[in-house]
Amino acid sequence: MYLSRRKAPGFTLVELLVVIAIIGVLVALLLPAVQAAREAARRASCLNNLRQHGIATQNFHDTHQYLPPLRIAGSEGWASYWVMIMPYMEQKALYEKWNLKLKYAEQTAEARQTQIKNNFCPSRRMNGLSRSEGFAVADSSAPPEPSGGSSEQRFSAGNNLPGSVGDYAACVGDMRGTPNDPNAQNWFNTNSNGAIIIGSPDPAPANPAAAGFAVNTWTCNTRLSSIEDGTSNTFLVGEKHVPNKMFGRLKVGDGPIYSGAWSAFPGRIAGIEDPLARGPNDITPSAGVVDGIYARKFGSWHPGVCQFVHCDGSTRAVNTTIDSATLRAMAVRNDGEVIKN
Repeated sequence: MYLSRRKAPGFTLVELLVVIAIIGVLVALLLPAVQAAREAARRASCLNNLRQHGIATQNFHDTHQYLPPLRIAGSEGWASYWVMIMPYMEQKALYEKWNLKLKYAEQTAEARQTQIKNNFCPSRRMNGLSRSEGFAVADSSAPPEPSGGSSEQRFSAGNNLPGSVGDYAACVGDMRGTPNDPNAQNWFNTNSNGAIIIGSPDPAPANPAAAGFAVNTWTCNTRLSSIEDGTSNTFLVGEKHVPNKMFGRLKVGDGPIYSGAWSAFPGRIAGIEDPLARGPNDITPSAGVVDGIYARKFGSWHPGVCQFVHCDGSTRAVNTTIDSATLRAMAVRNDGEVIKN
């Protein structure tokens, strides 16, 4: 009697290779959809961060009856907008680490370097500190390496100690300011035409100020009533442009957002001279006066759009190809221009 030998059921090599190929095709088809879903979630999270900034600013206004300043004072830099809204971002403990009378460089490392999750876009990064380096605002060479330094103390490495960076910036208006002069710049003084501008300190510090110089009080120069073009039409905060591989570099304005040493650290401008950056790899300089030409723009790591919160708390994703005149009308609080849809 002979026992029959039957082959055990299984795949041939050819059949196995066919199955693997089919799985590979399916993965290739599904991967873009998965990546798109993840980016949509990150974009929604970023928009929620902006919404929280808008709510915090409105609560600040309800409490004080004015909008927070971009910078308490100029010179070497006192606290910025991002410090002022801390108590309304559930960060009162961190806010109390600050001595608002003293300049940024005289604060503790804990005050300067503690990072807030809502200040970072998940599509770009989750945290980060700035470098301590000197730079010159009129440097027109390609970023990120500075070409020469500045004679001003406020742009020195010693004045710009490492601090928390952030992916959002308050809108200061456009380069021209209220004079609307294309040959002048007014994005760092009280002629700025955005919702969030520099404050008026008392006493006003010299440049440079003596060590330990105290700004005892300050007044803010904008209120919601100052937004003459309508709070729903005017930018409050948006995503700041930081080019790829240039995180923490001061020349591109990715300095400590708590510092008011330079308007480009906590703020940005938008308009004819400063269109939206087209993406993470855009290093096109701004037009107009050569001052911070790599550090003035808003920009995002979300494909094709840059997200903003308006002064009424509403949020919007703006196409990066938006007409620069329309962009300017959205950035300026009081130009009387009608927003084109």
